[in-house]
Amino acid sequence: MPVLIPGLTDSLHVRLFSAGCIPLGDWWTHTDHIRSMWRLCRAEEEGASLLYDSKSYEIPTDRFALVPPGLKFKAHLEEVVELFFIHFEVISWPTATVQSVFPEPVTLHADEFRDQLGDELRREVCQADHLGFVLSCRLKSLVHLVMASLEQDLSEEKLALIRHIADGRRDLIQVLQFIDRHIQEPLDNARLASIAQTSESCFIRRFREAMGQTPARYVQDRRVAQASELLVCTDYSIDEVAHRSGFANRYYFSRVFSERVGRPPARYRKERPVAKPFGIQQG
Repeated sequence: MPVLIPGLTDSLHVRLFSAGCIPLGDWWTHTDHIRSMWRLCRAEEEGASLLYDSKSYEIPTDRFALVPPGLKFKAHLEEVVELFFIHFEVISWPTATVQSVFPEPVTLHADEFRDQLGDELRREVCQADHLGFVLSCRLKSLVHLVMASLEQDLSEEKLALIRHIADGRRDLIQVLQFIDRHIQEPLDNARLASIAQTSESCFIRRFREAMGQTPARYVQDRRVAQASELLVCTDYSIDEVAHRSGFANRYYFSRVFSERVGRPPARYRKERPVAKPFGIQQG
């Protein structure tokens, strides 16, 4: 009989990053530096695989594959392969915890309803000039169906860990959402503790226990992710990207981004393909 995991749906806050139907290339390898990003994909032809931990995973053509966050990999091509992909984040799920549940790529089992929706969305994404509100909602629906498929295949031990993720972060959801909405603004521990309605020391301790990192490190992660999205999906100058992502100036932004992503912002933008933005308005 169906089982509802208390708190799991409350903690599943999905943020779409990018989507497309384009030739797979080295740019996909570079995205492994965005540590919090999940990659849902399906290859249109055979010949594409991921290399990680001395293993090889062939990206399927008849099923969807899900590459979990935190996995360091290289894309290997025998020939040019067209790839349909959705990159997304589950904001409240720490990468380190997710890795213990999903340590390697997952080939999803067949599901007629979900896979039919995926085929429809692939066609829509390929034809669209811009991923507007309606298409973004439909893509997010596919992501939720994928996460539901994962839950069905988990062992009891891993389900218990997922429940722990949901329970441990429920009281931080408001803070995590606040960080994303106010990423351009100063987000020191004192301000975040006031949102959590607790003392600063207690907030820092609770945050580290729940998220596996300090609040400051998490905020920096979110700013790097925001900057990555703006670099790919807009024509903003590097200075404007830095400002909109909450960095004090371009020079500090370039240093942090290079350390975290492995290449400076301008090079990262140049090496990525043109992506279709999710309703990002310039101006």
